[in-house]
Amino acid sequence: MANTELLSKIDAAIAEKNLLKHPFYQDWQEGKLSREALQLYAAQYYKHVEAFPKHLKVLAARTDGALRDMVMENLAEEENPACPHPKLWRDFAAAVGVGEDDITSCPALPGTKAVVGKFREICGERSVTEAVAALYAYEAQVPEIATTKIEGLKKFYGVDQPTGLAYFTVHEEADKEHRAAWRRWLEENASGNEEQILASTQEALNALWGALDAVHKKNEAVN
Repeated sequence: MANTELLSKIDAAIAEKNLLKHPFYQDWQEGKLSREALQLYAAQYYKHVEAFPKHLKVLAARTDGALRDMVMENLAEEENPACPHPKLWRDFAAAVGVGEDDITSCPALPGTKAVVGKFREICGERSVTEAVAALYAYEAQVPEIATTKIEGLKKFYGVDQPTGLAYFTVHEEADKEHRAAWRRWLEENASGNEEQILASTQEALNALWGALDAVHKKNEAVN
């Protein structure tokens, strides 16, 4: 039997904690962010972007069959030699004035450390279903977030060159396929304690929200 009730609950949790509702992204969409805020975000969120392929590797090592193939396909896109996603993010960072040295030397804020640590823990130590649910909760949001970021960057922040927008352009489409794949797997294969699955999903959503909180509050303190 398809796990339609579980998926409905996961989708409801995602809708409740959708990152487009966060004040930082609301300000982004309204052109209210300072250049410094964008720069801080670019430097901090890179740590999550850089870690994401590593989370996939950890999960792939724990899976087999069709799920492992799906995870490895996702990983191959992340590490595509022609356009590895961390490099695309660094190109975006450069477009808003953040250099390579700035990214590597920028200490991680607590919320940034937390999101990296939480996804690593879920992918490496929780059940496979919990890991897939957490990844679905993240990538399900990305296409629409990418679209709004592109619109805001072009309209308000002077970023209109393809190189600076490429990370978001790629994720507008790629993550539509990823969320469909995660969702399909959950519908057909999810098993285990529903409360634990939903709890891990919520923890992932809270960590993503907390990463934006860290940047938003740091920026407010500066301004």
